[in-house]
Amino acid sequence: MKKKLLAYSVGALCVGVIAFPAWKMIKEKIADHKAYQEQLDLIVRGIEIERWKTRADIIGWKINVSIPDDIEYEVWDEEYEIPRVLFKARKYGAPDFDLYSMGIDGKDVKLVATRSDFGASILPLGYFTGPNRSPDGRYIISTSNENGYGCTLYDIEKRKGHNFASRRCFVESWTDDGKVALINNGGEIGFLTLASEEFKYLKDIYGDDFDDERNMLFLLENENKSISTIKDKNDFLNSLPREKDQLINDMPILNKTERVNYLSDECKHGGTFGLNSNLFTCRYDSNKLEYNVYESNVPKKIVGKSLGFRVIKLGEWGMQNGELYRIIKKPKDTPLTKINYYYDFGDEYQFTVYDDLYLPLSAQESFGDLNISEYFPELPSREKYEDSWIKQLY
Repeated sequence: MKKKLLAYSVGALCVGVIAFPAWKMIKEKIADHKAYQEQLDLIVRGIEIERWKTRADIIGWKINVSIPDDIEYEVWDEEYEIPRVLFKARKYGAPDFDLYSMGIDGKDVKLVATRSDFGASILPLGYFTGPNRSPDGRYIISTSNENGYGCTLYDIEKRKGHNFASRRCFVESWTDDGKVALINNGGEIGFLTLASEEFKYLKDIYGDDFDDERNMLFLLENENKSISTIKDKNDFLNSLPREKDQLINDMPILNKTERVNYLSDECKHGGTFGLNSNLFTCRYDSNKLEYNVYESNVPKKIVGKSLGFRVIKLGEWGMQNGELYRIIKKPKDTPLTKINYYYDFGDEYQFTVYDDLYLPLSAQESFGDLNISEYFPELPSREKYEDSWIKQLY
């Protein structure tokens, strides 16, 4: 009898051990369902009852982000399925912000650098001066502050950063191989070679006249060309045809200067690449969300529209000011047509999400066929939407 009781006890214990993770998963699903329903009810009430928006407007959808207490550092060449973004966060009352990364779905949060690792405070001074990640994912370049503004290069593999120039900076473009960044440092352009960490201003390579005459450099994907706008005219420029607004040079050595109108009028001051470096938008404006999209191979032709300045997928997904924007491709399946996904870190954290989009090397080949929507909350069907509406009416 005692042996049977012992056997039953051991069996019950095993069932309990197995059942605990399953019960935890069930509780999480119940909580997720409740949060989903609350959010859907809020959207339906705002559209149908309060009349804050119409179904054709951009509808806000909250993405809850959790920073684990036992968070792991990101491995720079780790394999991921979807694009990632950078953000900085600190608990209220903490002295410093740390730098993190996460999937664009708000999951798989990893620590990239503490304030001590980075070697300076990370500053998002304006739309373009926040952190920018190298195409291979290993390096981050950002305006920073350590007893004054500077430009920091951070190596994720070594977990070490250092200032390579004073003043504010941002990455204007990367070379096709991702080994060299063109840095705008307080209005002066320079090359930063990542392997050697050497930074040289264009004027130190090509002379003051070369640097003085141009405003920025915009590298076109697979073209081995740089485009810049004219800043100051000099004797050299006056010797070239005068009716053109831009300067074009061969890369990687900037020679064979020509005056051209290579880009559209809208983009004559350059553009900004999205997730892929073959699609770009121009003229960022914090007060608007819809932009023309151009392709490097046909830089004057509009190839589509983007909801959000940074293109993720043409005509479907974009990003602006730390939030995602989605156009629903099959609106017949849901009443919603456009969604704005915004991140929420709860009441504990101050945070800033950057518009730096990084496509891991492991995801690049399959990204064209990737259905990003599978990583986000399921869109409400017309039936679920109407059920919520009726429930709130009665």
